[in-house]
Amino acid sequence: MTGDTYEPRIVGQRFVVGADINPTRTELHFGNRVFRCYENRPERFDDLLRRAARDTPDNEALVCGDTRLSYAEYDERVTRVANGFIAAGIAPGERVGIMLGNGIPFFLALMGAVRMGAIAVPMSVKMSPPETAYILNHCAAAALVTETSVLDRLPPMSECPSVRATWSDGPAEGMTPFDELLHAPATDITPVGTEDDTIFLFYTSGTTGKPKGACIANINIIHSALQYAHGIDLKPGQRGLLAIPGAHISGFMALYTNMLSVAGATVIMREYKTAAVLDVLKRERITFTVFVPSIYQLILMHENFNAADFAHWRTGIYGGGIMPPAIVTRLGKALPKLRLINAYGATETTSPVSIMPAWASADRPDSIGLLVECGEAVVMGEDGIEVPPGGIGELWVRGPMIVKGYWEAPEQTAEAFLDGFWRTGDVVSMDDEGYLFIHDRKKDMINRAGYKVFSAEVENVMIAHSEVIECAAVPVPDTVMGERVCLFVTVRDMATDEAALRAHAAKSLSDYKQPDFYRISTDPLPRNANGKMMKAPLVREARAFGTGEE
Repeated sequence: MTGDTYEPRIVGQRFVVGADINPTRTELHFGNRVFRCYENRPERFDDLLRRAARDTPDNEALVCGDTRLSYAEYDERVTRVANGFIAAGIAPGERVGIMLGNGIPFFLALMGAVRMGAIAVPMSVKMSPPETAYILNHCAAAALVTETSVLDRLPPMSECPSVRATWSDGPAEGMTPFDELLHAPATDITPVGTEDDTIFLFYTSGTTGKPKGACIANINIIHSALQYAHGIDLKPGQRGLLAIPGAHISGFMALYTNMLSVAGATVIMREYKTAAVLDVLKRERITFTVFVPSIYQLILMHENFNAADFAHWRTGIYGGGIMPPAIVTRLGKALPKLRLINAYGATETTSPVSIMPAWASADRPDSIGLLVECGEAVVMGEDGIEVPPGGIGELWVRGPMIVKGYWEAPEQTAEAFLDGFWRTGDVVSMDDEGYLFIHDRKKDMINRAGYKVFSAEVENVMIAHSEVIECAAVPVPDTVMGERVCLFVTVRDMATDEAALRAHAAKSLSDYKQPDFYRISTDPLPRNANGKMMKAPLVREARAFGTGEE
C-alpha cells in the first residue's frame, strides 16, 4: 500500500483500509450508552501529544510565520502553560475560555488546559461582547486567555463574575501577559482524568437560539482521530494547512488533531485569503487540507492557481456543506493526484460520522460516504419509523464520537439525544450499499405548494453553470404556494443574465423546483468565520424581495 493507493474492505455499511485493522468491541460509557469502540486506543487526548514528543521529538509540530516548534519544544511549552494555570489557582474540571485567533498561543493555551485537567472552551474571535459574555457565564469560566486584537469584543469582566484570572498576548489593563505562563516550571504533570471526562466545550453556532456547549470527552476525540486515520489511510509525514479557524471543530479536529495523531506538522495561517493560501501550499509543501467546499472552488478559480505548483498536495478533506458534483469533477481534472474526501460530521459528533473514500468519489460525487467503522446510523421518517434503503428521512447517529450532551442543558440534551443517537436535523438517504446522500437541512427545505424542494438539489444544478461561482436557494413566503424559491447567485461577471440561468435550470429541474426569483451579483455570499454559508440574512433579503417590501 502507498499513500496514493487505497485497499478498501467493506464492513457492513462501513469501510476500512489497509491490513492493520484495529479490532472493535461493545462497551458501556457515560453511564447508560452502549456502542462499538476500538480496542486499541489511548485513554486521553493529551496522550497523542505526549507520544509524539516521546517518539518523534524532532518532527515539526507547529509552524506559524517564522516560528517553528518541534514536538519536543511544543510538549515542553504545553507543560509550562499547564503549570502556570495550576499556579494561578485553576483546578481540574474548571473551564478556561480561550478566545485566541489562529496561532501558536491558541494551541499552547488549549493543550495546557487539557494537560492539567481543566475543560478548554475555544471561542471565536469574531464574537460580539454579549456573545462572549454569554459563553463565559454559561460555562462559569474560571479563566480567560485572549489577545489584544479582540479586547473590544470582550464584555467588562465585572459582567462575568466567575472569571478570576485573565491572560492576554500583549499589554491589556488588568490582564496578565500570556508569556508569564511560559515562565512556569517544566515539571512533568501526571496524566489526569478518565476517557469519559469532558475536556472541551465547543459551542455550536446558535442558529436556532442561544449557543449550546457540546461536551467533548477524551473518548470522543480519540475515536474521531482513529476513525480518520483508518478511514483515509493517514500516514506519518503529513503537513496540514490550518487556514480555517482552529476554534471551530472542523479546523481543530479534522486538521490539527489529525496532524497530531501522526506526529505531522500543523502549518497555521491567521486567516483565509486565497492568494496567501496558494503561496503557503507551495512554499510549505502542504500535503493535507481541510476546507469547506467553497474554498476549493475559490482556489481553483484564482488567477494565481497553477496545478504544477502543488505536487505534494495529496489529501483534500471537505465538509461543512455540500460539494457540488461539478466542482468535484473540475478539481479531479485539474489535480488528478489530489484525493478529495468528503468527511461529514458536526460539533456534536466530534467529526466525522461518514467518510467518502477517494476511490469511490468519481462514481458517487454527491454522496457523503460510508459510516465510520464504530458508527451506527438510522434514517428516520417523520412517523418515527426507519425508512427502507433509498428512502428519505432524518439522519440519527450513534457511536463513541457522539458527545454525551450539552453543558448545563438537560432539556436540550433530552430533545436532541435519544438512546445514544443524536438527531442531526439533516435530511438524507442511504442506498443498499451503505452510501449516505445528504439532501438538505430540515430547516432549509422549501415547501412549494406541498412539494418539497431540497435547496441543495437546486444549488447543485446551478453551480454546474460555467459562469456561476456560488449560489444559495432560500424560501420566499407566498400566500398561494406557501413558499417560492429564490436563488442568490454569484457570477464571474454581470454579463451572465437571468435568462441564461433560467434556461440552464429548465434543463435539469422539474418545473416546481425551478427558482421563481433570481438575485444575481458578483459579490460573495455571506459566510461565517469558518467559511460556511449563512442563509439567514439571505432569507430575510429574499422575503423582502419576493413580497415587494424593498
